[in-house]
Amino acid sequence: MFGIGEIGKRPLYHFTVLSGYDIKPIKEIELTISCILDRNKGGVLLNWKEVSKTKDLSQVQKAAAELDVNERDERGRTPLMLFLTNRMPVQAIEILIKHGAELEAQDKLGDTPLKKAVKFKQIEALLTLIEAGAKLDSPLGILATAWNAARADKKFADLLLETKGAVRLSLTQEEQRGVEEVLYEESQKKMCDKIERINSPELLHAIVNEYNWDDGPEPMLSVFHNPVTPEITLLDMYELLDGDYWMEKSNSDDLLNTEEEKRFKELAVALNERLKGTAVE
Repeated sequence: MFGIGEIGKRPLYHFTVLSGYDIKPIKEIELTISCILDRNKGGVLLNWKEVSKTKDLSQVQKAAAELDVNERDERGRTPLMLFLTNRMPVQAIEILIKHGAELEAQDKLGDTPLKKAVKFKQIEALLTLIEAGAKLDSPLGILATAWNAARADKKFADLLLETKGAVRLSLTQEEQRGVEEVLYEESQKKMCDKIERINSPELLHAIVNEYNWDDGPEPMLSVFHNPVTPEITLLDMYELLDGDYWMEKSNSDDLLNTEEEKRFKELAVALNERLKGTAVE
């Protein structure tokens, strides 16, 4: 066996490691091809996982020049994703982009660099990715976008409003009062009438997500029939309604005992039909 000081002086296949009682050539061990030997660090092998934890931009520059900037780790993450996960400085993100980092890569969870920026609250990095050309839309639909992943933080999501199908989530005080005026209406008939007259996708979306579904299906049927209701709002309705439950009811011999149950089922069936071809299926 040789000490670490010998690394760099001899070919890798000369070294051996102990495994139980066996001695195996190191060439039989799976090595990350893109590891580089940084002699300035006393012979320590560096890889992207290590580089992504340093704030030393000179090391990032060196790695970007010598390593594969689109290498994948065991979880399918690229160096760009690792940098975002470890909250690297935006300058480090820019270095990877300059060296050809893929902006649309997906890891095994289906996350893109944009989604990683959202997940780890990296606003400056998010804007940098968008400026570099990262796509806001997804071929899998609105539910697979970074905007949808950001919805828990309304202001963050609103940075991605150019996403196809996105809805502004932050309301003005006047808009919020309009939502509350509808939701606090004691007469359900008047509530439905007000919903039918709304021509704002933002208000309809907020009403659906703040609605108390224990109050029955009629107001939500009014939202469904309003022509300006966006697809993402309909998708939310299906989830909040527990549409799959009602679809199973419609396909079984179980009797729906009340008029309200029948109307809930009617809404679920109508939503399912309208949303064919989307993630609701």
